[in-house]
Amino acid sequence: MPTISKLGRRLAAPLFCLALAGCSASTDPVDTLPRKGVTGTVTLDGQPLAQGKIVFDPAAGGQGPGGAATADIADGKYTIEKALGPVPGKYKVSISSRPSIKFGPGQEPGTRPKLDPEKVPAKYNTESTLTHEITDQSTNTADFDLKSR
Repeated sequence: MPTISKLGRRLAAPLFCLALAGCSASTDPVDTLPRKGVTGTVTLDGQPLAQGKIVFDPAAGGQGPGGAATADIADGKYTIEKALGPVPGKYKVSISSRPSIKFGPGQEPGTRPKLDPEKVPAKYNTESTLTHEITDQSTNTADFDLKSR
C-alpha cells in the first residue's frame, strides 16, 4: 500500500476542498432569479428630486421571490443594477425625499440622525398609490412625475 508523504498530506486537504468548490453549483435561489435592471428619473412638480430613495415592493398577487428592490435617488436619477433588481411582475412603488440613513463617524447606531422634512407627499411613499410593472426586458425604465398637490 503506498504511503503519503508529509508534504502530500499537507496539500491533500486544501486540494480536496478546492476540487469540491470548483465542482459545486450555486444552490442559492436568489442567484437563479430572472432579475432585471431598472433605471429612471423622479421629478417633483417638474423639477428633479434632489435626493431620496425609491422602493419597488412586490404588489399583492404578484411574483415576489426576489423581494423589494431599492435605490438612492440623486439629482432626479436612480439605477438598480440587474444583480439587485426586481424580477418581472407588478410592483408597488414608494418614493421618499429622504435618502438612506447612513451613520457617520462618531454617530452610534440607535441614535436618530436629524432628517430634513419629507418633501414628497404621503400618496407617493407611506400611502403610495404608485405601481409599475417590470417586464422581461434586460433593463426597464420607470420614470415618475410627482405632484406636491
